[in-house]
Amino acid sequence: LSSWRVIVPMLLGAMAKTVASPVRGRLCPCPCRLPGALAASRQRKAFGARGSFEPLPLRCTSYTNQSIQENGNDLWGTSKELYEEAGGARVRQHINPLKKELQVPTQAPEWTECFLDPSLPLEVDVGCGSGRFLLARARRGTATAATTAGEGSAGTSPSPSRNYLGMDIRNKLVDRSLKWAELLGAGANLHYMTTNATVSFRSVLSGYPGGVAFVSVQYPDPHFKKRHHKRRIVQDDFIQQIALVLSETGHVFLQSDVKEVIVDMCSRFDASESFRRATGDEVLALAAGNGCEEGISAASVASVFDSGGWIAFNPTNIPTEREVHAQADGESVYRALFRKRNKQ
Repeated sequence: LSSWRVIVPMLLGAMAKTVASPVRGRLCPCPCRLPGALAASRQRKAFGARGSFEPLPLRCTSYTNQSIQENGNDLWGTSKELYEEAGGARVRQHINPLKKELQVPTQAPEWTECFLDPSLPLEVDVGCGSGRFLLARARRGTATAATTAGEGSAGTSPSPSRNYLGMDIRNKLVDRSLKWAELLGAGANLHYMTTNATVSFRSVLSGYPGGVAFVSVQYPDPHFKKRHHKRRIVQDDFIQQIALVLSETGHVFLQSDVKEVIVDMCSRFDASESFRRATGDEVLALAAGNGCEEGISAASVASVFDSGGWIAFNPTNIPTEREVHAQADGESVYRALFRKRNKQ
């Protein structure tokens, strides 16, 4: 009896401090189940260095009300009220993109039904998940345009400078993202669509009027098993599709907290005749355009990259949910930026 008095509390404590990670397939510390002081320290660890955003309650990556604050918005602009109005979305974390029904290319939508002005350059987030990253990008772009309009002539209305498109294979997440965009008034230059980007990227975007200026692939499903590597998003054919669609001055941004995955993605882009690694100056230029150059000396291009050659900061200035989670756990994040090669 005395031994059970010791063992049971230990087991209950271990269960309260760990939870199965839906992203990495392992046990990971979950601040939502840790004492408040420890959770707060992890928030400071994740955001203290660059401090670009107000911290939110960091929790395991799930699509529930647990990932927002009780008394306000999270750093992406979603709130408890927004969750309740749009509804939840329970989805499978891992979907086989090679399923037969997912091999039919998606046709391009009617762009005038997606965006108010389809002539604007387009940013595409492949595997957008909950869509928060693009939601924040679109809202920040509109806010910047409003500020610029306020500095100009009186009565000038804000006009976004870009459109944003999220692609994901899970239709429930896409449906909820569309509701969020509508409820937050971001639908004029933000759209989400359900598609398998590995087979539909070119068919969807080749006819977009404004051209594709930016493509991001962030924290894709790692598919650790060797026999499942063919399910990864970045394959040679996908890179060719991007090359055919991306504008000559466009960017491709890759990000992951799994080194094996980022190395595989980058090695494929390195081997492509259509792409090259961005220089330090080019990374700084992108970062400056996104307002995140703080703490980085433009005079020292070497400060852009860490000792491993990875970009040392997020040049988009907006983290994904997985990035917040990884940094809170003290895990490394690997980033790379690619540009199209000049045609000879």
